[in-house]
Amino acid sequence: MDRRVRSYASLAAATVLLVLLTWRTIVVPPTLDTILPAMLFCLLVAFTTTFGVPLAGGRVSFLPMTTVAAYLVVGLVPAGWVAVLGALLPEIIRHFWGERLGMQRGSGLLRALTLAAANMIIQTLSILAAGAVFEALGGLPPFTAVDLSLVPLLLLQGVTYLGTNLVAAGFYIAGRSRQALILYLRSLLSLLLYEGVPLIFAPLLALIYNNLGLVAFLLFAVVMVVFSLIVHNLARTSQRLERRVKELGSLQVVGQALSRTLDLAVILEAIHGQVSELMPARSFFVALYNPETDEISFPLAIEDDQPIRWRSRRAGNGLSEYVMHTGEPLLIRDDVPGTLARLGVAMIGRSAVSWLGVPIRSGEEVLGVIAVQSFAPTERYDQAHCQVLVTIAAQAAVAVQNAHLYTRTDKALARRVQELDSILRTAQEGILLLDPAWRVVAANRTMADFLWFAQDELIGASLRNTAEEGNAILSRLRYTVDTLAVDCQSLLQGELPYKRQAVILLGPPERPVERTLTPVVDREGASTGWLLVLRDLTEERELERMREELTHLLIHDLRSPLTVMQGSISLIGRLLRQENYEEIPRLLDMAGAGNEQMLHMVNQLLDISQLEGDRMPVHPEKVAVEDLVEQVAERFHSLAAAAAIDLQLTVEPDLPALYADANLIGRVLDNLVDNAIKFTPDGGQVQLWARLAPPASLPVVLIGVTDTGPGIPSEFLGNLFKKFQRVPNQNGRRRGSGLGLYFCRLVVESHGGQIAVASLLEQGSTFTLRLPAETE
Repeated sequence: MDRRVRSYASLAAATVLLVLLTWRTIVVPPTLDTILPAMLFCLLVAFTTTFGVPLAGGRVSFLPMTTVAAYLVVGLVPAGWVAVLGALLPEIIRHFWGERLGMQRGSGLLRALTLAAANMIIQTLSILAAGAVFEALGGLPPFTAVDLSLVPLLLLQGVTYLGTNLVAAGFYIAGRSRQALILYLRSLLSLLLYEGVPLIFAPLLALIYNNLGLVAFLLFAVVMVVFSLIVHNLARTSQRLERRVKELGSLQVVGQALSRTLDLAVILEAIHGQVSELMPARSFFVALYNPETDEISFPLAIEDDQPIRWRSRRAGNGLSEYVMHTGEPLLIRDDVPGTLARLGVAMIGRSAVSWLGVPIRSGEEVLGVIAVQSFAPTERYDQAHCQVLVTIAAQAAVAVQNAHLYTRTDKALARRVQELDSILRTAQEGILLLDPAWRVVAANRTMADFLWFAQDELIGASLRNTAEEGNAILSRLRYTVDTLAVDCQSLLQGELPYKRQAVILLGPPERPVERTLTPVVDREGASTGWLLVLRDLTEERELERMREELTHLLIHDLRSPLTVMQGSISLIGRLLRQENYEEIPRLLDMAGAGNEQMLHMVNQLLDISQLEGDRMPVHPEKVAVEDLVEQVAERFHSLAAAAAIDLQLTVEPDLPALYADANLIGRVLDNLVDNAIKFTPDGGQVQLWARLAPPASLPVVLIGVTDTGPGIPSEFLGNLFKKFQRVPNQNGRRRGSGLGLYFCRLVVESHGGQIAVASLLEQGSTFTLRLPAETE
């Protein structure tokens, strides 16, 4: 049942009970001679209950004995008022003066009233039930004489009172929680011992008052008070001893846990488990401070007995920071908001009823804070809790520091291992690390691919082993045991400077590979193993070939226009000296054409360099496809006519526009049409066309150039758009540079498009651009 609902229900029931008791008092008013004993019994009940013995979440006392004795002296209705006031006064005393009396301070006023109401109902029902049974079977207060015939009746009255009390208390506790009910049921035997046995003396107390008078009663009451105080103090002493034994046991468990592991999570879980045994710790957290980042992390946080994850945060002005700054424990028993305001500390998170935090200190350094906080008014912390938590924090400090060192070392080692693994995985070279006995310590995937071995098979293999595996690895490295031994010995003796290099052929497919062997040395220069590296030279050789081709291209293609320009300039000079001006315009045209050819080649190389480095400025705009291809056709009309080539233009109507750089795409089409005219024989045909691609999620425009030239052999189609690629024995009307189609590919791809070629020998070729159309 919800606590608030339970509180209101208890208060409502107590109100009804008071109304009924008041009505009964008015109908049958008590006599004047019952008022004084009722008051005395009320005070006796209040005192013995206040100094009762804590048990099963409540208190046991002489309350049943005193209440039954009050009934036997003053009757049922006054005994009911004794039960009411006897339940109300102890809660008021504990709430306002509990700490002064050396007790745990009572809960809030509402909770105090709720407990008083519940006790009032339980005690009043119990005495009313016992009195009703006593009177129904012939008994009648006041009890003034010893009559053996009344003994069974008195015993039945006591059993009725105690049974009603225990059952009603059980129902109330069951409404609180299942755990509370289990604890109550386990304590029933102790409850019967503490409250049932003294109940036997209730008739004696009644006889003392009724027969011996007020003085004798007061003497007996003093004995009861003294006995209550003795039992109360003995119970408190026993509780302190039990608590101390429990604390020592918990500290021993924590110490054992700290000595067994360096795992910070396990250490903190052990600390929380033992703290929970010693004090309310349903809300518990450990905060650790990192001075390098000025951040506070929370490796363990518990709320309502459930682990939760709190994010790290910058150090601020909270309670944890206050404890770290002062380096002293902080106990706030109550009035947490007022204490925060007095200390100038900000409230972070939920406002607690009671808060306790202690620093985790290692020498003068504060590593963090262990804190517990209570949100229940009945669960408050005291100095005993603080001392225990300080002791646990002192034990935890060394373990936390060791765990930090272990974690940092472990992270550093893991980082180094990860770095080495990353290097091995990403290196393009094959890497094989051998120990001094030639056993493979590490090998990367590239080396495994070089040797055609599984990577796991390489690790641990011995190259000194003459078995099939060792021989196979050496053989694929183009080594034998003897030649490897010679190279290692030469390096160790200084006959070779630092490393031994050789170029070998590995396959399949066969390729040139540089093999490098170098010793691995420690800080003192002693050899601790061998590093063998294989580096594929295929790309390097290909780059060298391309560099040679580029040099040859530049020399060959630039020499012709330079020769023409030099010859034209020399002739112009000679004609000027001879004052012969007729041939000078023709020679100037020849020199200009050579210069234009060289400038075109240089510009093309510069454009390609910019496209490769994503530095070519692209200025996209809305471009009409029909206008674009018509301009290209117009530029090449005279060149095609000069070669008797039929240049046709076919454009599908209503094509969507392109969003492209018209200049760059126009240069691509210029290259394609120029190539088509260059390789198409006289009388042939070149077609420039544009149409919409088949339906797709996004519209795509196809622009193509089809010729009737000699076609391209299939083995050259895959490399046609690479740099410096030309089809052998196909020079056409002019020699090309091998850069035009590579330039076309870079431009088209920079627009998010594709370029492709299809060709059949003796039938011609078709180059097609796929460009995304503009979308609204």
